[in-house]
Amino acid sequence: MKFSDETLLAYLEGSLDEAQARVIEDAVAEDPTLESHLMALDPYAPVVKQVFEAVPAETPSIDLPVTAAPQSNAGPLRLLAVAASVAVIAVSATFWVTRPKALGWAEQAAIYQSLYSSETIASLDNSPQELDAQFAQAEALLGRSLSRDLLENLPGLDLKRAQVLSFKGKPLVQVVFADARGNPFAFCVIRQGPNAPAKDLNLAVLSGLATATWARDGYGYMLLGGDGQTDLSGELSVLTEAFSG
Repeated sequence: MKFSDETLLAYLEGSLDEAQARVIEDAVAEDPTLESHLMALDPYAPVVKQVFEAVPAETPSIDLPVTAAPQSNAGPLRLLAVAASVAVIAVSATFWVTRPKALGWAEQAAIYQSLYSSETIASLDNSPQELDAQFAQAEALLGRSLSRDLLENLPGLDLKRAQVLSFKGKPLVQVVFADARGNPFAFCVIRQGPNAPAKDLNLAVLSGLATATWARDGYGYMLLGGDGQTDLSGELSVLTEAFSG
C-alpha cells in the first residue's frame, strides 16, 4: 500500500484518526521501505537515533516522574519527543554516575614518578653546588625548609635532585633518590595552604608504586617508590618525625 507524503506527515503530527493511523502502522510493520521513508520524513528520528546510540549498554537506574498516558491522537511525533527526553536524561545520569573522579596531587605525582627508571636518574647532576641551587629554589617556593641534611642521610637512599613542579597552581617539590640498586624513589612536598586539613599517615599503592601520604600544617607529604610490596617503614620513621608540622 502506498501513502502520500502529506498523509505520512499527518500521521507523524498526530492529526489522523485512530483508524487511519492503525492502517499506516500495520503497513510500516510489513514494509521496511515504508518504515525507512517514514523515518526520513520525521525530523526527530535522527535526534532520537543519535541519543540512543550514545547510551551505554548498562545505565544506572533512575526514577522518572509518573505521567499520564498519552492520548491516542497525540501521535508518534510526541512519543518520539518523549523518548528523546528520556534518553537524554539517561545519558546525563550515566555521565554523572560513571564519570572518573578527578586525580589528586598524590595520584598525579605517582603517575609522573612511575615513568622514572634507573636510567632516568643515573646521570643526574647531584653535585653540592647544583643541589644548593635546587634546594634554595624549592624552599623559597614552598615557604619552608626541606631539611636537606636529613634527606641526604636517609637510610638506603642516595639524594639525586630537588625539582620544582606545580599542581593546580600550588608548588610541588619532588626530591629524587636512588636506592642501592639505582631504582628511583621520591619524597614530595606540596604547599596546600593554611586551611588544608591534617591527614594521618596512609599507605597505598599508586601507579604500581608503594606510597605513604600524610598532611600537616598546610603541607602535604608523600614518599613513594619500589613496587606494591616495598617496605617504606625505615624511611618513614625519619620523615614523619621530621615533617610532622
